[in-house]
Formats: sequence, structure tokens, C-alpha cells
Amino acid sequence: MPSLYVVISAHGYGHLSQITPVINGLHARVANLQVTVQTEIPRPLIEKRLSCPFDQVEHTADIGMLMAGPTVICWEDSLHAYQAFHRDWDGQMRQQRAIFDARRPDLLLTDIPYLPIVAARESGIPAVAYSSLNWVDILEVNSAIASQMRPELAMMRDAYQQAACFIQPEPSMPMSWLENRRPVGPVMLVGENRRTDLDADLGLAQGDKLVVVSLGGIPLDSPLANWPQLPGVHWIIADSPTVQRGDIHRWDESRYRFIDMVASADLVITKPGYGMFTEIAAVGVPTLNIARADWGESAVLEAWLGRHVALKTVPLAQLLGGDVADEVSALLQAQRGIPVPPSGIDEAVELLLPLLPAAS
Repeated sequence: MPSLYVVISAHGYGHLSQITPVINGLHARVANLQVTVQTEIPRPLIEKRLSCPFDQVEHTADIGMLMAGPTVICWEDSLHAYQAFHRDWDGQMRQQRAIFDARRPDLLLTDIPYLPIVAARESGIPAVAYSSLNWVDILEVNSAIASQMRPELAMMRDAYQQAACFIQPEPSMPMSWLENRRPVGPVMLVGENRRTDLDADLGLAQGDKLVVVSLGGIPLDSPLANWPQLPGVHWIIADSPTVQRGDIHRWDESRYRFIDMVASADLVITKPGYGMFTEIAAVGVPTLNIARADWGESAVLEAWLGRHVALKTVPLAQLLGGDVADEVSALLQAQRGIPVPPSGIDEAVELLLPLLPAAS
């Protein structure tokens, strides 16, 4: 049976959300495709996104970026972690090659650890990189850090170039230095509008507005006490708040998928991330965005989403202070955007099919 080995960075869950639609699409096209996922992302989270059976290998293959919370990069700590990782390059390679040699997959797909690409090539396994970003361009946002990582960055660039191709789902960082890049359209799941059910469950009146808040780990319990109370506006918080207010509701994960909450909302408040931004664009919902200046992907994501939906950006401190009533009120008056289709799924699958022996 043909076998696909997928390595997914555990730096946040955006890598999982952007690659699983492609894995699902490939599994639908290739009979008996065996899927193995290498990541430290908890299995229950993978199962929510991946519709096919899979084995999991819990082994870390990249550093990502070390963070102090969901929006603050620890640059010096990341520098030292990368330098230590590369000092042990040979050891890391032996571990990864041993995994590949034991499983002998037909194809490696990585989002977006780079060492497995080199290990796969040495083991005679075709490798494809796939992501809206790469760790070289993320690190080079900080020139002071990048200047101390020239040897490591050179190895990273070479590793990414060794892939048969680097698939870039829209919107992606430019990555103009990659000669093997292959742009495709947006890749995302599309939520179902379940507003009628939500209105009934939450006791919303006709004409009430529903705002979904998902800040990816930014603690909100204390700031929620000062959250604006606006007539007819209800808030659904994805991060289990403890504040008790009649206009603040917890997301019932057992009843509603998060993408369906997004599709049902009048407004989403979030921070930049490929999965969230594309899932918003898929249903056209207006968005209040939290600025994340030192994340190299932010400008690309914000410019792209701003072309498809009504978008405003505020600093995190302003949001945590609850001073967003004007922005929320304005966005709730905005029209929904024209939904963006997930055209990149089929395009990415077509690039991968020739590399699988049973699909050639």
C-alpha cells in the first residue's frame, strides 16, 4: 500500500490546520493510503482535523520559535536553541533516518521542519515541503539574531531547496529565494453556518450580534471584567473564561466545531494565523485583528485578509484594556465579504499524486 509520512511542526496549531485538508484530499484520491504523522501535537487535536486513519510518531524535528506566551518571541532563547540543534545535527539526522529506515514511506510531506527533508533524501525518499512560511524567513525578521546564525541559516536554506518542491498555500510569505516553490490557492476547512442553533442555545433575540473571540492562548480572564458591554452584542470566548456575565458565553466544544462558530458569527476577534485567517475568508466574516509586529508572516496575512473581509487591527494592550467598543461597533455594521473557496487543496493534491507510486 502507498504510504505518506507527514512531519508537522508543533509550533502552535496553524501548521496542523493548513496541512490536514491536503492530507484528507490526498487520502480521498489514493486507495489504501497509509498515513503516519510525526508531531508532538496531541493526538485528539489531530483527530479533529484529520479524517483518515493515521499512526503517530511523537518526535520533535524542529525548533520553531520559542515563545513567552502566544504573541511574544523569545529571540535570544530561540537563537541558542537553533545553535544547539545544529551542533547536534548529526545526532538529529541519525534519529530521523532511523525512523524513516524503519517505516520506509513512499513520500515525505513536511510543514515545515527542514531536517527531515535532508534525512529523507539520504534515505532515498522523495520529499515535499508545504507551508505558508519557512523558518529562515521568520528568523530573518530579526537582523541582529540572523547575523549570529549565518551558518545555520545557510543549512536551513539548503535543506528547503532539497525538497522536490515547496508548496505555498495562499497567502504565503514570498520566499523568492526558493527555486522549487509552487504556489497554490488557499487551503482551509469551510465552516457551516449554525446560527439558528446558536441563537436558540444562547437565548439570543432577533437582531442580536454574536462575536467570536479566539486569541490562541492569550489569557482573558482578568481583562474580561472590563470588556465592553454593548447593547445586543454577545461574546463567545473560545478559551473557557471564568468571568460570569450575561453577555459572555463559553464555546460548547461538544456541540459546535470551532469553524462552525466562525461561520455563524457576525464578527471574529483573533490574532494573525494562517488557519484562522483563511477560515474567516472562507465565510467572509468581518474581523478585529490583534497586531503582531515581530511575526514575519503577519503583514502578508493581514494584507490578504483585508482584501476579502472588513478588517481592523489594534494593539494587544488596547484589546486587553477593553477599549475596542468603537472598532467592534464599526465592524458589526460592515457587510460580509464574498467567500473565498479552498482551491489550493486540489492543486496541492495534484502536485503530490505523481510522487506516490500507486497514483502515478
